[in-house]
Amino acid sequence: MATVNASKWGMVSNAATVSWSATRSAGTGNATYNNPTDNDYQSIYVSHTSGGKGTEWVIRRWFIAFNVSSYATGYTITNLKLYYKPTASGSATPSGAVSKVAIVKSTAQGNANSDLTTADFDSFDDSVGYAANDGTDVWLDGTTLSYFDLNSTAISAFTGSYLKVCILEYVNDYSNGTPISGTLISGYGNYNWEGSGYKPYLSFTATPIGYSKDIIGVSSSNINKVTAVSSANIDKVIGV
Repeated sequence: MATVNASKWGMVSNAATVSWSATRSAGTGNATYNNPTDNDYQSIYVSHTSGGKGTEWVIRRWFIAFNVSSYATGYTITNLKLYYKPTASGSATPSGAVSKVAIVKSTAQGNANSDLTTADFDSFDDSVGYAANDGTDVWLDGTTLSYFDLNSTAISAFTGSYLKVCILEYVNDYSNGTPISGTLISGYGNYNWEGSGYKPYLSFTATPIGYSKDIIGVSSSNINKVTAVSSANIDKVIGV
């Protein structure tokens, strides 16, 4: 299996008091965190709180960019998985809720070489799904290295040399379900890759594509039938 580490990863957050719709559809967020290396960093988050200080909605979106240019040509890519390291600090309220996520195309982080800015809050295309995005993918609450299966659409991005993903909370953010007051749906990621930590990474099978042309009259489908000649006997071939 081949692997490629993320070049850039991080979060863009938006907190607002006007409405859920205004918070979700905003073109600009109000906070970013690039390439976090600390433990228990909150990566995907939706909340709605109300009380004496008023009402607030918060959304945090996770972006990861990979430079896959080494596999952009000459390979057939299969079995593509996105690995991440959760922590036991993940949580969801009300009790029993789960941190469902959707994985879509990101348009942030340049050629996998640029930090996120607050203007990247909406730098994704949720019409281009890179996973099932049917509510079955869950950000795990544990400490086991885990992965999401990515689809053929994500694989096709390899030809452009960069695979960039945005991970959204599924129930409220991706599906636009207005969270009720007191709701907290969140995922935490351990991306402390220094020492015993981890970077997000891709794992996949890269199968070299064989030469497709005929060689001096030998069909490409029969090229494996040509007898190999050792260098010690090369002088015996056609009088050489």
